[in-house]
Amino acid sequence: VILPNIFLSNSYSTAIDKLLTEKFEVSRSLNRLKQIEDEMRDHLASLKHECNLLKHWNEIMIPASQNSLYPEAATTLERRRESLVKKAKEYHRELEALRTEEPLNAPVTISQYLSQKEKNYALEREIKRKKAKLDAFQGLPPNLELARHELRVARQRQMELIQLRERLLGRIADSVS
Repeated sequence: VILPNIFLSNSYSTAIDKLLTEKFEVSRSLNRLKQIEDEMRDHLASLKHECNLLKHWNEIMIPASQNSLYPEAATTLERRRESLVKKAKEYHRELEALRTEEPLNAPVTISQYLSQKEKNYALEREIKRKKAKLDAFQGLPPNLELARHELRVARQRQMELIQLRERLLGRIADSVS
């Protein structure tokens, strides 16, 4: 009689162990499914957001739409371009007229030209270095007005150097011919 009770207690404990194991496996599976569901919801929300962004940008990129970045019609842009081209041609004609009226008479030697060219390159490198420094601060220097002024001065200096180079090249071309 004692032996059957031992077998019964072993079968109960085995059954309880199996049930507990199944319970833990089901609980683990449920947790995994909840995690997957959360990930899917996050992904769905991300996709909805991206879809809304795409709709928004598609609407903005259409020229005829109400919220367009380009509200002007193509004909208006074409007219503006044509007027700018005409103005540029007019300025070019004026420049040529000024060049023919007042030719540069100062002789320039090649050594002067080369030394000026080296100075120009040095100044251009300095400008590039300063631009890189501005980019390093992501365009947000401590004093914005001072930075704008320095940038304006540097650009003016660059334009002066470019004009000087052009005059020197013109003088060399005139002296050669």
